[in-house]
Amino acid sequence: MLALLFAALTTAIAIAPLLLWRSERADAIRSSLDTSLVTQMEDVLYGEVAGARTSEYLTWYVNVNDGWTDPFAETDLEPPLFTWMRESGGEPDFREYALDNGERYRGFIRPVFEGQGFVTLAEATDRDDELDALDRRALLMALGILAGSLLLGAVLSSLAISPMRRMMGDQQSFLADAAHEMRTPLAVIMASSSQALARPRSSEEYVRSLSEIRSAAERAATGVNEMLDLVRFESGQTMPRIGPLRLDLLAEEVAAAVRPEDAVVIAEPSDAVVVAADMALLRQAVENVVRNAARRAGRVELLTRVDRHDGVIDVVDDGPGFDPAVLPRVFERYQRGDRRGEAGIGLAIVRAIALAHGGSVSATNNADGAGATVSIKVPLSRS
Repeated sequence: MLALLFAALTTAIAIAPLLLWRSERADAIRSSLDTSLVTQMEDVLYGEVAGARTSEYLTWYVNVNDGWTDPFAETDLEPPLFTWMRESGGEPDFREYALDNGERYRGFIRPVFEGQGFVTLAEATDRDDELDALDRRALLMALGILAGSLLLGAVLSSLAISPMRRMMGDQQSFLADAAHEMRTPLAVIMASSSQALARPRSSEEYVRSLSEIRSAAERAATGVNEMLDLVRFESGQTMPRIGPLRLDLLAEEVAAAVRPEDAVVIAEPSDAVVVAADMALLRQAVENVVRNAARRAGRVELLTRVDRHDGVIDVVDDGPGFDPAVLPRVFERYQRGDRRGEAGIGLAIVRAIALAHGGSVSATNNADGAGATVSIKVPLSRS
């Protein structure tokens, strides 16, 4: 509807100058034939004055008073000469004349006395062909304007409603993600609670069931919080509070805080790397990457370095690495880094945080085939 409205409005605006151009061009074509007829009549009159009647034109001398005509050349044409002369009212005038076979002529009446004068004809077929061609060109131009307006209107309307489409898509995606994230924990909660209530149990069994329920509830809460964080980042509701931050010290702090059961996390010493970042958000991003790596590896190393105008923290693990098929999409929502991993949005949050800082994030499998490297890049501080 927007495209049709735009096309109708644009065509309506463009049709006025198009009609004006067509009218001016048509007038010029008609005027050209009329000018030729006037010149032709001047030649006839000059010949009459000079006593050398010309017979190269279709010309008659018409005497309405006495009811006779004097043709200057032999012809089978029978235009209404008397009627034209009477209708001219003693003033020069033009008339149209057409035959049954479609031939058209243009006549010029030049009275010299009352009820008497000269009439000369010229074929108007070429003029009418030009006018027809002009009409076709004008129609094609109008259709071209309409088609172009429709195409441009479709593109502009698509661009205009694309934010709404994205918003609706994000809402649907959020609902789908929430349902997906909540399904497994709720199934565990229902199964554990149903099993605990099926018959009387010992205190130890109740504690075990409650522990399973609590673990599932914590997983659901973590998933919901991550989804809410991602939505806030992508919608611009959460903006980083930028300030100077020692990236090397942040790596040491994360390495000391994250203590997985089956992996070792260490931060390699490095020179000071000062970036412009929000400490809480950047720490969340680094912790997400480290925890994701620690679930699959036995050793995780954090390396900090400077890359031109950016500070970089590399999280290197010795795990199985990412599935090459999904490696280009590993930072999208609910993409598995390998076939063993659970679906999640931790790496999607990492990308959102990096982009909010004006940085980037990338993932590669190590060249030696052991493990993977995730690099978070943030602009260096100018202070």
